[in-house]
Amino acid sequence: MGKATRSLSGASQKKYVRDLVGSIDGITPEAAAALTSACEREIAQVRVRLPIPERGKSAKSGKKNAGTEPARAESSAAAPPPPAEFDPFAFSVVVVVTKEGRDGLASKLAAIGPANLRALAKAQHVALPEGDLSTEDLRAAIVEGALQRIANRKAAAS
Repeated sequence: MGKATRSLSGASQKKYVRDLVGSIDGITPEAAAALTSACEREIAQVRVRLPIPERGKSAKSGKKNAGTEPARAESSAAAPPPPAEFDPFAFSVVVVVTKEGRDGLASKLAAIGPANLRALAKAQHVALPEGDLSTEDLRAAIVEGALQRIANRKAAAS
């Protein structure tokens, strides 16, 4: 049985608080921004229950449209959903390569585009070689960088 909670800090915590506060009905955008800012300043780490519910503009607009204008809700249901913002902290490359190995990390990286791969590597402090790399080379470099981070941790611990 897996964990029932997840610890968040840094950018993932900021996104969680921003989405949570933004999803509350009756709060003005200014009040939401002030509350979010105060939480970011005061709270260093949070532990949240899993699964974390989907929040944000798409979930919020669907909830508001459902009760007020059914015709508009039906037409928006036919439209494709807006693209989700990439979260470079959705998973840890070091944890995935430790638990699932090289192939497990490669399969998770297969669904991510090149610009987001670079953002993921930068956010998770995975070293990449200089220069232009193909998408496949970029994925392979992230796998190797994650393995190198593990090797560095083991060396530092000994």
